[in-house]
Amino acid sequence: MPVFKHCPGIRSLVSPKIIVRTCPNCGEEVEFFEYETEQTCPSCGRVLHREATESCVAYCRYAEKCIEDLENRGLITHERAEELRRIMRKARSSKQNI
Repeated sequence: MPVFKHCPGIRSLVSPKIIVRTCPNCGEEVEFFEYETEQTCPSCGRVLHREATESCVAYCRYAEKCIEDLENRGLITHERAEELRRIMRKARSSKQNI
């Protein structure tokens, strides 16, 4: 049985929301996954930015086990697991430098 069956943050890791912004340059819709902060407009090539939102991997003490569990169960790809681990390490190193 998965260890993190009732984790409130798991939904955004497995099925992240899509956030739509309008390119200020050409008016084209640009899609971001909720964990992305930068995206390139498919129409004109302008790089758009949006505010970063904290993911549970940035503060949860079980983040590494959770990522491993999701990857082992095939709910996220190896590449997504590595991306989440990078976010986790960056957040933890930032907290240590405060």
